[in-house]
Amino acid sequence: MSVKVEVLKQSELLNRLVLDRHTTEEVGRVTQLWLDWQAHRVVGLTCKSGFLGGKKHHITWEQVNTVGSDSILVNSLKEETESETLELLESPIGVEVWTDAGNKVGKFVDYIIEPETGAIVNYLYSSSGWQGMMDGIYTLAPVAVSSVGKKRIIVLEEAVKNSDQYTEGIHERMSQAAEFIRSDYKKTLEDMESLKQGVPQVTENLTDQAKSAGDKFKEQFSDGKNSSQKKDEE
Repeated sequence: MSVKVEVLKQSELLNRLVLDRHTTEEVGRVTQLWLDWQAHRVVGLTCKSGFLGGKKHHITWEQVNTVGSDSILVNSLKEETESETLELLESPIGVEVWTDAGNKVGKFVDYIIEPETGAIVNYLYSSSGWQGMMDGIYTLAPVAVSSVGKKRIIVLEEAVKNSDQYTEGIHERMSQAAEFIRSDYKKTLEDMESLKQGVPQVTENLTDQAKSAGDKFKEQFSDGKNSSQKKDEE
């Protein structure tokens, strides 16, 4: 039985079975996710099937019906994105992470996804020991990413100084942030639908929502961080 998950890592989706929701046939196994850095959102995936993975399917995230713990169910595959358009959307796992002050702090290793919307909850990078940081994996909020290239990404140095070390126990906090992202995403869709129907106040609502989204997102992690610190002190 396939069970919905709240948040998961990009690496946990690789090699996951993809099934056609309507025919129940196997489409293939995930080999690549497409990552839109500007929107901080996964917008699709590539899966392979057949002898030695010779057949490729490029699937948009809108075609994803459900992400379960055992498989990904997708809708109709009639329209597929051309492979030539995917190069700029490939996840640059392994690129160097530098700060906007010119310091190399580690390598980009993974990211946490909210499955329903494809939104990035957090990026993950491995520390190179910069400024005495312990070896390990650290979290980085999407808003901290400044620019992205093929060999390195540049992030805000202040965000790196305040980043949390990633542990499996942090998933509870990630799930809380994912819930905010999901509800915020649904509200945006509702507002967009109302806008099409000519409802007056919607434009103002969208503007206010955009302004507050970043602050609310940060508060989710701030509250979780303070809560964790209190537990540790007790």
